[in-house]
Amino acid sequence: MLRSIAVAISFLTIIPVKLSGVTQENVARSGAFFPLAGWIIGVAMAGCGWLLLVVGLDPFACAVLLLAFEAWLTRGLHLDGVADLFDGLGGSFETDKRLAIMKDSATGAFGVVGIVLVLLLKTAGLSSLLTLVQTWQDFSTFVLFVCLAFVPAASRWAMMTLAWKSRYPRKNGTGQMFVGRITAKEILVGFGFLLPVLAAGSAQVSILIGLAAVFYVTMVPSFWLRYRAHELLGGVTGDVLGASCEFGEALGWLAVTLFF
Repeated sequence: MLRSIAVAISFLTIIPVKLSGVTQENVARSGAFFPLAGWIIGVAMAGCGWLLLVVGLDPFACAVLLLAFEAWLTRGLHLDGVADLFDGLGGSFETDKRLAIMKDSATGAFGVVGIVLVLLLKTAGLSSLLTLVQTWQDFSTFVLFVCLAFVPAASRWAMMTLAWKSRYPRKNGTGQMFVGRITAKEILVGFGFLLPVLAAGSAQVSILIGLAAVFYVTMVPSFWLRYRAHELLGGVTGDVLGASCEFGEALGWLAVTLFF
């Protein structure tokens, strides 16, 4: 289990973790701990956001800096998936050509549009959330920071539900380590990292409803991509997983400002 946790943190962040004797099973099982890595990312972002607001920085500037921090912390792993997916879907109507374009390391016009779009959505969500933080007090502010950290964890759990029972359309690739290899056990263990927040929110109905709504909205991209990726690409690739995570975060943070 510890090795699988180390794999998840090493794969999703730049945090240096010593790995040895890693097997394919460890890699597949690490999906259960993707939400844990998401919590690490989210808590780090919430902490930095609080510090930036304390020193008097504008919420919009804070949002931009937080996204730059997240891109550094995650090596821009999922942003690359957004670019490749948009390039593939926009570059051809044929499945094989789409997959070939997505495999190409060059970023085209559609990829640039995809990255700009997701970053604008994430900036809008974080900026609005941090603006609420400035106007709210005490416990309500704490709830908003929890929501900020919760969304990255939930989006990474959603990413694993997308990999569960999906088909991988290539003979090999990074996504093959997870797509179709995630089991119900990993899904349930991963959900365990989200459950404490949802359970704590049950103490107040309005908070529980808000958290449930944010959680559902964060899941929407994975629901949609499960259907469309199989139809347009013949299955789910690593780029599709990354794009679902990025758009899940964007919609999740926007949902916080709608439901709280």
